[in-house]
Amino acid sequence: MIVFWRLVLVYYICAILFYNQRFFAWRERHPNGASVLQTVVFGALAAFLCLPYLTLDWPVADIWSMPGWGGIIIVSVLYSIINRLFVYRKGQKRGYTLTFLIHDVLAILALLVCSPLYELYRSGDLMSEPVTLFWIGVIVVTRMFSIFIYMVEQDLYGRDYPTLDESFVTMLMRLIFFLIVLLPGWRWVLWFVVWFLACVEADRNRLMDLSRFAFYFSIFGATAIGFLVRYSWG
Repeated sequence: MIVFWRLVLVYYICAILFYNQRFFAWRERHPNGASVLQTVVFGALAAFLCLPYLTLDWPVADIWSMPGWGGIIIVSVLYSIINRLFVYRKGQKRGYTLTFLIHDVLAILALLVCSPLYELYRSGDLMSEPVTLFWIGVIVVTRMFSIFIYMVEQDLYGRDYPTLDESFVTMLMRLIFFLIVLLPGWRWVLWFVVWFLACVEADRNRLMDLSRFAFYFSIFGATAIGFLVRYSWG
């Protein structure tokens, strides 16, 4: 599963680059250029992170084998196609959350299908890349959770796009919960309680202007991802 997790990391790095208003506005004016750019960037990052495995045979979907660079090309094109199919239209009123979830599920499935899975068959270890999983966790609890919360709230009441300071504060809040869970032994429990109470107090005094959904999803979501990464470390 080494290649799979590295491709997932590439996918989330690209989400940082391409999930923003500036890129969406540019994509509306230049859809073909955006598709080419996303394909090239994803392929370049994937080739860099999977460099040791590019000369190995990748049994794509267990149907046929090809060199790793061929698998990179296929998954990069699929990534671009999925991005082209699931876009947020200007003036869209509903369906943000569903679009986000379907897009991510299809993209991850495409990565899984195009990845050589013999690593799992040989070792039986699903979580074989603890460092890569750590960075995936960091991106998920910061950037991806911010996007997901925005999509849900956009569907619920058409909220404005979060400001830079709001995004920073909420991402930092989730990142600290995530990192606390990774502390060795049981010391994380004390720090978790301390940080939870601090966040509750900050929310009560309106130092953080979050909806109930955003507040509790941030806490429990970041904690859950932290436990998954902690598990991967053994």
